[in-house]
Amino acid sequence: MKSSIKAIPPITLAVLATLLPAVNTQATPLPKGGSVVNNNVTYDDTHVSERHLASNAASSAPSNDTHANSKLHAGPQELTFTLGVTQTTPNYKDTHANEPNLSSKNASNDTHASINVNAYSNEIPRTLTQVPYSALGVLPTSPYSALGVLSTSEHDSQFSYGEDPLQTVYVWHGRGGDENEFAGDAVIFVHGGCWLNAYGYDHAKGFYHALAELGMGVYAMEYRRVGDEGGGWPGSLEDVTSAVKASIENIEATGDSGNIYLVGHSAGGHLGLLAAQQLSSSDVSESITQVIGLAAITNVQSYALGENSCQTATPQFMGGMPTENKREYQTATPDAAAIKPSVILLQGNEDSIVPEHHATMPSAKNRIITNGGHFDWLHPESTSFDALLEVMSQHDK
Repeated sequence: MKSSIKAIPPITLAVLATLLPAVNTQATPLPKGGSVVNNNVTYDDTHVSERHLASNAASSAPSNDTHANSKLHAGPQELTFTLGVTQTTPNYKDTHANEPNLSSKNASNDTHASINVNAYSNEIPRTLTQVPYSALGVLPTSPYSALGVLSTSEHDSQFSYGEDPLQTVYVWHGRGGDENEFAGDAVIFVHGGCWLNAYGYDHAKGFYHALAELGMGVYAMEYRRVGDEGGGWPGSLEDVTSAVKASIENIEATGDSGNIYLVGHSAGGHLGLLAAQQLSSSDVSESITQVIGLAAITNVQSYALGENSCQTATPQFMGGMPTENKREYQTATPDAAAIKPSVILLQGNEDSIVPEHHATMPSAKNRIITNGGHFDWLHPESTSFDALLEVMSQHDK
């Protein structure tokens, strides 16, 4: 009988070193005046070597790249940021630019203590940026019962879309009734994690819970990744495509579907875009309101040539370097023009894992979040999460 314990490959250890901050486990609140004091953190932007490699590098000229020497050095240094969201898509209204600067709601060292799991709302001031991966693990994941007691369950149901145990979709039902802004809407979510099986759907449970508290149904898929039999390219994409199709069928079978958003984060954003592209030739795509990439990797060829730990995992996913598998890399590069639903790419301009230029994909709208980090999207008190809600709220029922 095969042992269920697997040795941790070196590439997974390297990625863990990138994703888990060694010192600071708290997100950065954006205080009054737009300033933040940084203590005992060294922030190294690792994407410098990749910024000239994308096919659309002309829109990211070196003279405009503010990341080249980006570091938040250890010590009592005050750094100034501007609260708000910039945009590069013409005629795309940005309602964040004139928001007041707000301080963290809790002055203690625990930035999560003030989260009210009963009161997620699009009216909550969200001020966090540069959320570390470790901060996601302490978010609330279970709803309160009618008696005010935390439920022992997290997801409400699940279903399989294949024979492998990993081919499963976990469902969170929208809560709060019809009065919630997003009641009846649904999010089909593709999680990230450098395409590696070290990172599963469960690292974003706090994100799913927050969306459900706002009234949305959440369909969070698991799929085979690098390290799983059948995972990698193209098996991971085949799983995600099947999971998206099965989720849409499940949503429509309930008879209570408003808008359906296909949302993917990081490597999951890459797979979500490709799945939407594959499904655009079928009637299934008619059910998708919008495809949303959160720090999505849109150019795997340039990404594979980068030097951070997630970038160096790309050849494992693709089965070789771009020079060795040129045709495969071309096939694995999504084309927004070939995706039938509208596409919007949301990106933080201080993301050290996925460079900003991945959001400048032809035929897609985009939105750039000031001082936004890679994991901000998954934290319900961040400015990035606020921007995601605003994008989804723009669609009429």
